[in-house]
Amino acid sequence: MSLKILFNPCDGLGHINACIGLAQALQLRGHRIYFFTNKQMAGQYRDRYGFEEFILHNNSNESIDTNDDDHPIKNNKLMNVIIESGLLSDMSPFEKLDLYDHNKNPNIFARTMSEQILNVHEQMLNIIDKLQPDLIIVDSMIVAPCILYGSYCWAFSWSANPILLYRSDHIPPMMSGYPSDNQNGWSEFRKKFNKTFISSICYYQNWLNEQLGYDKMIENSNDLPFISPYLNIYGYPKELDYNKMANLPDHFIRIDAFCRQSSSSSSDSSFELPEKFQRKNLKSNVRLIYVSMGSFGSANVVLMKRLIDALAANSLHKFIISTGLYHQQIRLAENQWGQPYLPQTQILPLIDLVITHGGNNTVTETLMAGKPMIIMPLYTDQYDNAQRIQECGYGQRIDTHRFTSSEMNTMIDQILNDIEMLKRCEQTGIRIRQSETKLEACKRIEKLFLKETKEKD
Repeated sequence: MSLKILFNPCDGLGHINACIGLAQALQLRGHRIYFFTNKQMAGQYRDRYGFEEFILHNNSNESIDTNDDDHPIKNNKLMNVIIESGLLSDMSPFEKLDLYDHNKNPNIFARTMSEQILNVHEQMLNIIDKLQPDLIIVDSMIVAPCILYGSYCWAFSWSANPILLYRSDHIPPMMSGYPSDNQNGWSEFRKKFNKTFISSICYYQNWLNEQLGYDKMIENSNDLPFISPYLNIYGYPKELDYNKMANLPDHFIRIDAFCRQSSSSSSDSSFELPEKFQRKNLKSNVRLIYVSMGSFGSANVVLMKRLIDALAANSLHKFIISTGLYHQQIRLAENQWGQPYLPQTQILPLIDLVITHGGNNTVTETLMAGKPMIIMPLYTDQYDNAQRIQECGYGQRIDTHRFTSSEMNTMIDQILNDIEMLKRCEQTGIRIRQSETKLEACKRIEKLFLKETKEKD
């Protein structure tokens, strides 16, 4: 059985990489993989992974030109919207909820996503009708109406913390970063979250539907518009998951990590650290630490400079730093080396600790590599991942905008000397690398196809 499976990720590296990880597993089982892509990413899926591409031409997608050929998300409109929105600023998670309110902030990411889909929807519809895929997999909170209301089977892929999927009063509200053993503030945050974030997602999904002549969703519904009636897949290790506090329906399936694999034809597969940063050339008391604030976080140049300065001061360790889109504005210290974009999955096995924004891909890939983390959350589910990593004993969270150099370096040494934590991370990494949850997800997809085919017959 060889299925035609079409992936439709939103315009963000984390979402794209998660889809690639699942697509690779499906490809290994003999299925034909297709990706919708924009002009900026054209060729990446085909040349690096052997997937077929459908390029969507969005003529209205105008953004700044960084004149930078070394970063895969240059000229990314969604990134520009998030940076300009204030979501990466020094505001509390509760205060940031106002930034998702379409009544207060018309330039939110949901609007950008819906406008991008609107501009390419006819192309998507024509491609889908011509291809006639057996399954469409969507990683986006705004779903193209031709998929949402179409005749083809579709699955939702969630590459973020799964709290939102549970929608349970027994676990902390999404994006709060609140501890799971203390319900103080939960109710107030959840109420505001639903009024701002969820309301705006529904508003722009309705707006998109109306623009294209489709039915509106039910107003004030508790249902999330992007949840598939067929199958929903999320990536989160069982050690961090919330399934002991709440349950999900049967058409939800968990993968330990979407984690993409480097292609043999890719330069990533032959990646090596510079000579003086290789393990064999380090003193016995020097550790390698990887720093990645994600594609959006690394665009906060002020924060990046402050973090780099803190790690340069009074630290004997070596740091590998993903310098991001605006790397020209960043100067690394003697004990640091970096590039605008690094092959993360190739670096993680080489290092001892990760300092990160807490994006879901980085968290799951780091756990898969068996390494501890320091998380500096910036927005959305990064707060939840930071809290979950800390309370489950896989690292610590630190105040992103108020940390001192002393606090950071003390925390680094505490984690590197925490034998119990290091062992826990190592054991979890071994389990995830041996896990067959991705294989089980592939089998579930195949079973879904057989079920739908039988019902149609």
